[in-house]
Amino acid sequence: MKIVLIGFMGTGKSTVAQVLVKRLDTHVIEMDDLIVKKAGMSIEEIFEIGGEELFRKYESKVCADLRDTTKGVISTGGGVVMRDENVKNLKKNSLIVALTASFETVLKRINPKIPRPLFENKEKAKALYDLRKALYNKYADFEISTDDKKVDEVVEDIVVKIK
Repeated sequence: MKIVLIGFMGTGKSTVAQVLVKRLDTHVIEMDDLIVKKAGMSIEEIFEIGGEELFRKYESKVCADLRDTTKGVISTGGGVVMRDENVKNLKKNSLIVALTASFETVLKRINPKIPRPLFENKEKAKALYDLRKALYNKYADFEISTDDKKVDEVVEDIVVKIK
C-alpha cells in the first residue's frame, strides 16, 4: 500500500511518516530528498537559482517518478497540491492523507532557527495556509488533525482509517 501524506508545513508529515512506516512495515519516501537528488543541489540553492517556479518543476518531475510506486509512505512538501498534475500522479495506487493543524499550531511548531521565507510576512503566510487548506481537503481521501496530539496518536488514527 502507498500512503501519501499532504499538509502545510508544521503539520507533522515527516515525523508521522517515520513512525507510520514502522507500524506498516514499509519504507518512507521523503519528496524533498528526492528533489534534492534530482536537482543535484539543495532546496535553498534551487530557490536561489530559480525561485519557487524551479522548485515546483523539480517537484512535479519527482511526483511523476513516484506515479507507479505501489508501496511506502510518501511525505510531501506543503505546496505539492499547488499543481493538479502532482496530485494526479501521487493519487495512483495510493491513499492520500491530509494532516491538518491550526495556523496557530503551525506557527508554534516551526523552528525559528530555520529560515522560512514564507513566514517573513504572517498575513501572506496565513493567506497561503487558507488556500492550501482548501486544496488538502479537496484531494485527501481523509484528514487527520494533529492539533494537540502525540505522533503515536496521529499514527493510530491513520492506521484505524486505512483498515
